[in-house]
Amino acid sequence: MNKTPRFLLYLLTCLACLGTAAGSLGKIPVAGLSDAATLAALIRAPSFLEADKLAVKLLADPALDAQTMAMCGLAVLKAGRIAEAEAIFKKVIERSPDSPNAHLGLGRIARIRNDEDAAIAHLRRAVPSVEFFEEALRQLWRAAWARGLVSDLAEIRSVAEERCRLASLPPPSWLENNLGQIAGLGGKRLFDMAGSFERLRVPLVTSSSRPRIRMIDLKLNGKVARLFHLDSALAEFMTITPLLAEELGLSQTGSASSTGVGTAAIATRFAVLDKVELGGIAFRNVPVMVSDVRTLRGLKEGLIGTAFLKRFNVSIDVEAKVMDFFPLDRPDLLAAGIDRAAVAADVPLYCYDATAVEAAVEGAPPALYILDTAAATNLVDRPFFEDHIKPKLDPARIVRAGIQGAGGAQYVNQVEGLAVRLGPLLYGSLEFNEFSMEALNAIPGRYAAGLLGNPLLWPYRVHMDFKNGRLILEKYSR
Repeated sequence: MNKTPRFLLYLLTCLACLGTAAGSLGKIPVAGLSDAATLAALIRAPSFLEADKLAVKLLADPALDAQTMAMCGLAVLKAGRIAEAEAIFKKVIERSPDSPNAHLGLGRIARIRNDEDAAIAHLRRAVPSVEFFEEALRQLWRAAWARGLVSDLAEIRSVAEERCRLASLPPPSWLENNLGQIAGLGGKRLFDMAGSFERLRVPLVTSSSRPRIRMIDLKLNGKVARLFHLDSALAEFMTITPLLAEELGLSQTGSASSTGVGTAAIATRFAVLDKVELGGIAFRNVPVMVSDVRTLRGLKEGLIGTAFLKRFNVSIDVEAKVMDFFPLDRPDLLAAGIDRAAVAADVPLYCYDATAVEAAVEGAPPALYILDTAAATNLVDRPFFEDHIKPKLDPARIVRAGIQGAGGAQYVNQVEGLAVRLGPLLYGSLEFNEFSMEALNAIPGRYAAGLLGNPLLWPYRVHMDFKNGRLILEKYSR
């Protein structure tokens, strides 16, 4: 039975530029390798769940050496168990303070917790890693990119080129693309934010043709105001359509492919906006992606992602049609507006690189899920679905249906009426689509069992405390 194709994912689920670390997927033979080498091979494959199973087995040995323990910590981290991984890395550091792979793990955890300064300190010490120096360089660059000091990026460029030379490898493609994007900005700061505020309230706009999508208005280069969709599954700061880039007269550099829901790759180029204004706040020297997102073709619009949102603490009220922005270092201002007696869920919120939460679907083991404000439905990874959910279902409940995202339309297996637990909150009947998450997991280097969309969010006032890493869902008063 086929259901009529319809727009279920209007927007990009996980736009990310493919670099060398995620350029090819495949299994790596592990026969005859040491435990540490086997773990490294599984992680790089990437086979995150298999690596995690081996790590759990190895960690049971009280005599485990520090090098293998650090590798186990990376496997646990990439499986989504962040607190457990952090404890492992701290044990390794006690025994081997200069362990590159332990510092890689701690650097990634600092980024997950929105602490780029701590991340940079750890990731610099991760560059000597034999197995994962490419990931260390990529994460170091992303942390420095988020912090925005172009002088730091110039120095890290030299580190990256030298480390790649030692490994007899060319510099990675992402480095070339990013360097071309910021050429001429020496001595400046990317995403340089100016403006004093305690709370900035902006209207939420809804399209009549896409009623679950929420947008805000941003002024670009002091010229035009355009609508931007809230897309927390987009790891980057901002992406704009080619038509909008043309209207602004932007000079575009580089070339990359991006991935999302849909069967087609998304052509992506790069540019820099002089100024982005949100009310009385202005960002200067803003790198953006110019992406041919299928669902935005013909429009002069864009998306704002986690790298934008995490510079604030935010509240989204779809009933009042407003969004509040608070200074990142003042989570108390966000907290003051929350009725704690009406809180339905208060759970950890991770920046991994997009927003992510831990949830349990239809009694399956708790796992990490991407949290997507722009998705009108939910996804579950095909192997996870096959192992943990499908055996419990009447086969008649599984139907073919169309979903559409940034890469166009595709058909998937769909199930209605699945239960989801998010902390203490239980949702009784939600729609899920079976979807291969392999590429979307390889790019950020972690395992997510699926994606949770805005049907979980919009029934509540949504508060994202990026300072303390909390997602708070508050019941509306009726």
